[in-house]
Amino acid sequence: MLSMRCVNCADKVQDFLRLTDAERTYVKEQIPKHFRLGAYYRCARDGCLRYQRRGNHKDGGSFPKPEAKNQAKDQAKD
Repeated sequence: MLSMRCVNCADKVQDFLRLTDAERTYVKEQIPKHFRLGAYYRCARDGCLRYQRRGNHKDGGSFPKPEAKNQAKDQAKD
């Protein structure tokens, strides 16, 4: 675990965790190929969906909200 500023948490310092396998799959599709996937971490604050690169708190994004995932699955079934 490491601590970094989180853009989604009003730039407050938060703990960040390594990405899970599912998160790594999502982030891999979002970042340039020449960036190391292992340099990305996710905010550990409950409810925060932020992932970002170590050393650059502005390089990152947010995971989709869980409701959005469920809606996409429901639409795929139709």
